[in-house]
Amino acid sequence: MTARLLEGRRGLVLGVSGVESIGYHVARTAIALGAEVAITCRAPRLAGLQTLAAGLPASLHVLEVDDEASVAAVFEALGAHDRPLDFLVHTLVHVPEGVLERPLVDVTRGDFERVLSSSAWSLVAACREARPLLARSDAPRVVALTSACGHRMTPRYHVAGIAKAALESAVLYLAMALGREGILVNAVGASLIPTQGALRAVGAHNAEATRAVQARRSATGRAVAFDEVADAVAFLCSPFARNVTGEILTIDGGFARAYL
Repeated sequence: MTARLLEGRRGLVLGVSGVESIGYHVARTAIALGAEVAITCRAPRLAGLQTLAAGLPASLHVLEVDDEASVAAVFEALGAHDRPLDFLVHTLVHVPEGVLERPLVDVTRGDFERVLSSSAWSLVAACREARPLLARSDAPRVVALTSACGHRMTPRYHVAGIAKAALESAVLYLAMALGREGILVNAVGASLIPTQGALRAVGAHNAEATRAVQARRSATGRAVAFDEVADAVAFLCSPFARNVTGEILTIDGGFARAYL
């Protein structure tokens, strides 16, 4: 049953930056479970990701979240020949270089707006463009990747954490807006996993120390792995996730529920 969880399904994963991105692991898991998957990346990453996409295999599209024509073009290409889109996975976040190294009070309005736009508004824009394609599916699903840093004070993560909080709110209101059309919108949040973005934001040493604490204090006694998050996303993308919407599914071994 598990091996066929996404058999015959067609999906799009927004925001693959490399093998250490959560988007890559989500795409790889979905393909292993039988799905046909397309992925997106920013233009500067295109050359470096072509071999990776071919190896999945997945079709690769350039998407610049601050360019609405670029967003529309991706979904226009995917909607050719009236094909449905069964699931959309959002892993987008872009923080300009150096922003997280400055205190929050020194972040410019422009940088603040860019981070929120790439992380939260991009989900709204993607759902708008995906809506006609999702309507062709018999079980349309949208899943966003969020982070505990949206509701926990995390050093060197300030604007990104605020953006994740905004993303979670967007999930709720998109669930309300699209639910009567049968489109279910949820999010998966995980404790710190060693993605390229996380390591750049908090530093490799801090990430290692944080994951050690999480392993020590979680109910399962271990930190979260990429494939555990990807499996949770796959479930929420599947037809088996029925009448579940507006939820934030936390994958952290019970860490968030532990008192000490």
